Amino acid sequence: MVNTKDAQALGFDLVVALITSIFFTFVVCVLLALVATTSLHEFWFQVRSPQVFSTVWISLQTSLAVVFLAFFLGFPIAYLLALKDFKGKVLLDTLLDLPIVMPPLVSGLALLILLSGEGLVGGWLNRWHIDLIFTKKGIVLAQLFVAAPFFIKTVRESIAAIPKNLLAASATLNASSMFTLVHLIFPLCKKGIWTGLVMTWARALGEFGATSMVAGCIPQQTETMTVSIYMQAMSGGLETATAIALILMVFSFVFLLIVKTRFGQKDEYPA
Repeated sequence: MVNTKDAQALGFDLVVALITSIFFTFVVCVLLALVATTSLHEFWFQVRSPQVFSTVWISLQTSLAVVFLAFFLGFPIAYLLALKDFKGKVLLDTLLDLPIVMPPLVSGLALLILLSGEGLVGGWLNRWHIDLIFTKKGIVLAQLFVAAPFFIKTVRESIAAIPKNLLAASATLNASSMFTLVHLIFPLCKKGIWTGLVMTWARALGEFGATSMVAGCIPQQTETMTVSIYMQAMSGGLETATAIALILMVFSFVFLLIVKTRFGQKDEYPA
């Protein structure tokens, strides 16, 4: 016989399961709506078109460049924020959150003003005939601005989780900061580094607002996958937009699945 306590627990579990089912049904329905819009034959035809190939190639080029820059620029920042205490640390940490919460169109507008010929940096660069607006370099900068904080925050948390006694032991043995970084910190937070890189890459690949403001939409020059999806959908090219959207969805799903299965668990530290 089921008592009152067990009945309440069963009812609670059923409500949670029902809410979970409704949410994931909604997600699956949205994804299926995209898949059902096209056929395999039409999808293959669109994938082989020069336009789709160009948008995918430009997106891969720029997003991988962002991953490279995020690692070399972001790791020192993550190291500083994780292990050093100094005045203004809270301010820097808040500034780091700003590109994440700020609407991408606002980020794009700020970058456009800064990098245009009349802007502070753009005017200075123009003296050396360096132009970033409506170029791939502009795409990289826009994607780096919105995506790099994901890498920095992930790696910072991973470094901060390293037991302090390990770092103290390294200092006691007179190991240099570089030796400790290479032989202790890097190996212990490698999962955090890989997770941060994949998250940065996925965010850069899916970036739209800032990219469109800085680089526009010049076919086969600055037209990324997300920008092309918008332009094609608005101009009646639903087949092309759907094909690019499916490619983007598969990319994102596969790499996020790799992150969760390969790097999903936290770094394990020796006692």
